[in-house]
Amino acid sequence: MLFKNEKKYTLYDIQKLFSQIPVIFIMIFASLFIVISYFILEAKENREIDLLKQKSFLSYKFEKKEQIIDFKSKVEEQLKEGFLEEETLLKKVTYKAIGYLESNSLSKFDLLTDYLQKIEKQNHIELVVFTKDNLNILYGKDSISYLQKLIFNSDTKNHENITLKYIYSQGQSNLQYWKDDLKRTVRLSFFDKITINGYEYFVGSFSTINSIKEITKSSIMSTISNQNYDIWFYDIISQDTFNFNAKKKNIKSNELLKNKDDNISYKILEHYFKDYEYNKKFKDYTYFYDKYNFLIVSFYDENEINDEMKYTVKQIKKEYLNQFFQISTLIIIITTVFILFTYIFSNFIKNIFNEYNDELEGKTLSLEHWKKRFELAIIASNDGLWDIDFKTKKIYFSDKWLEMFAYEKQELQTFSDWFELIHNEDKKNVEKLFDKIFAKVDDTFICEYRLKTKNDGFKWVLARGKAFVNDKNELDRMLMMSMDIDKNKRMKKELLDVEYLVEDGKIVIFKLKNDENLSVQYISNSIKSFGYTKKNFEQKEMNFLNLIHKEDTNKVQVAINAALKNDLPNFTVVCRVKNAANETRWISSRVILIKNHSGKVSHFYGYINDITKIKLSEEDLKLKVEDEVKKNREKDRILIQQSKLAAMGEMLGNIAHQWRQPLNNISLIMQFLRDNYKNEAVSEQKLDKFMNKANKHIEYMSETIDDFRNFYKPSKTQDKFSIKDCINTLLYMIKNQYESDGVRIEFECEDIIIINYENELKQALLNILNNAKDALLIKKENKKFDATIKIVVKKQDDKLKIEILNNGDNIKNDIIDRIFEPYFTTKFETQGTGIGLYMTKSIIETNMKGKIQVENIKDGVKFIITLNI
Repeated sequence: MLFKNEKKYTLYDIQKLFSQIPVIFIMIFASLFIVISYFILEAKENREIDLLKQKSFLSYKFEKKEQIIDFKSKVEEQLKEGFLEEETLLKKVTYKAIGYLESNSLSKFDLLTDYLQKIEKQNHIELVVFTKDNLNILYGKDSISYLQKLIFNSDTKNHENITLKYIYSQGQSNLQYWKDDLKRTVRLSFFDKITINGYEYFVGSFSTINSIKEITKSSIMSTISNQNYDIWFYDIISQDTFNFNAKKKNIKSNELLKNKDDNISYKILEHYFKDYEYNKKFKDYTYFYDKYNFLIVSFYDENEINDEMKYTVKQIKKEYLNQFFQISTLIIIITTVFILFTYIFSNFIKNIFNEYNDELEGKTLSLEHWKKRFELAIIASNDGLWDIDFKTKKIYFSDKWLEMFAYEKQELQTFSDWFELIHNEDKKNVEKLFDKIFAKVDDTFICEYRLKTKNDGFKWVLARGKAFVNDKNELDRMLMMSMDIDKNKRMKKELLDVEYLVEDGKIVIFKLKNDENLSVQYISNSIKSFGYTKKNFEQKEMNFLNLIHKEDTNKVQVAINAALKNDLPNFTVVCRVKNAANETRWISSRVILIKNHSGKVSHFYGYINDITKIKLSEEDLKLKVEDEVKKNREKDRILIQQSKLAAMGEMLGNIAHQWRQPLNNISLIMQFLRDNYKNEAVSEQKLDKFMNKANKHIEYMSETIDDFRNFYKPSKTQDKFSIKDCINTLLYMIKNQYESDGVRIEFECEDIIIINYENELKQALLNILNNAKDALLIKKENKKFDATIKIVVKKQDDKLKIEILNNGDNIKNDIIDRIFEPYFTTKFETQGTGIGLYMTKSIIETNMKGKIQVENIKDGVKFIITLNI
């Protein structure tokens, strides 16, 4: 065959073809009918829209033509109304002049001309008065001359008389239009006669000489403006346009043509701009006044036609779309009916095929089921499958088996190839099992052995197999399964190695059950280091809690409960135990928590390490540390005492300075009293005065003693005090001593309230001031200068900052970091102990929880104390 179909169709495939092919054909035909209907309806729709467009354009042209005709009639009416108004005015003015002339005598006509001139000026007309008998023109000769020239083109007296005769020959209420065809002008006149004193007079009025062209132009523009016609006007002679593009204003045509657009209005304008002659091409949109060269044009806009047609076209499209939906719906309904019948037929065929298909599927289902179960069992077991053919001595290994030992298929072909891979120590055992199979004593094989891998290592496997015989009861083949147990074997060996390792050591390995008594499931032989044996625990003579010291049992239980509650993987506990000799030993135990398959902790696995010697060493070290701390405290007490004695020496000097002047004054008063107590010139009043002075000096000295006593009285509790008052009190006690040494103290302070130890702060400040004074006095020995100590107190954020500055030279950079160390001094041994600044740092940072710093500044040193407010 030229074409060969490789696919084999099943009953299910044939049934699908019977059910699907008819439906597909029905759907194709339905789609084809819908497409054909769409194109037929679209063609009809386009034809109807084209006819509509043609009708719309003809109707639009007719409408524009009608608009032009209507506009012409409106213009003519406008002209008539204009002339009618002019006639009315002429009659009104004429009768007004006749009335005035009748009421006045004409004997002195010259006196009446002022009134006639006034009427002319007010109404923009010209009056004429003449007699009928002698044809004498009394007023308005220029108007008669205009008529004379218009009729006869002459100014002779004879023609003038003929003109007057013509006027009165027309009778009373005579209205005349005087046209000048050459100049295209018109003038109206109205005459009537009156009789005064038996004489007949003709009185008339003439309108101004108007251009008929201008009147017509004005009427056209007025009609466009007032009637809102869609029309524009073009004066071909002047080339002016009005209402072009509906702008209601005059625009020169040459300006419009500069930016001309491609529409009919610009085409008409461009034609008449170049050629004055009438063009029939634009007859549907224009009317030409050939007498005046005027053109009126109706707006022509194709968009307007399109806008009108859009709605109608939309309705036509909607109508045809509805028809299309109706036809499509009908086709879909018919298609659905056919598909329904097809479905019923296909179900009938399906039932027939299903009867035959169920028989086939029932037969194959069982085979597939067992095949899948077998495949899943092999995959789940993670075992390697292999098959031995005893007749050919050939052996087949599965991919999993080969992967397990890293071999390729061609590398192992026979039973001998496999047997050579077995470890020498295991070959004998394997050989015995196969001898039983060959002797038909047993048909099963179960053995653990080591097999050589391709990388020269050995791997433990568990092999299980069954031998099969043929019809002749001859050994035919054997099916084997190999499981990789190398990891488990190695782990067991490692556990045995650990057991041997701790057998005679002090580390005890244990495994406890998670029960109330922590029953021992396993404990290593090394428990004998505590005087017990494995049997004591295996025979349940003891449990783990019996080993723990009674005072630490609760501690161990708490550690276990905490690990269980917090789901910890492990924990460590240090406690005491009792050995078999009832001696207390210290142990450290590391324990891991083992969970069962349900996620609950089933066992505790860990070790015990004897740390008794370490604990005893820690206790000895603790006692030594405590002893050293006591010694250091004693040293600090001595240092503090030395500091206080040094400070007291300083204060005694200050007291001496404070008392020297009062004692001198008291001595002088006592000498004065001794020399004058018998002197009658000295009054009792004067003696009392000197006694009072002596008492004041004594009170001052007493207050000084109280101040110094309070200064050395330690503050037991923190108090609220003013930093300004605190420092002022300190300066009051030392100012005399400092002044006598030539040291000036400057004090700048914000009044800040703090809570702390007031007397401790005074003592710390005094130590810094005394050190500053000593530095200033040393510098004064070498050169003269203004020795100054400056104290500045300020608030910075939520801290109090005290700065003490002096100009007694800098501290050397190599020792500035050591000045707060105990026993460190730059003075001679007889001048200082080196504990003043050490005690100051201790007071500020330990007692008062503050901070003290020192830094060099220009020509001196600055101490900075920072305290919490």
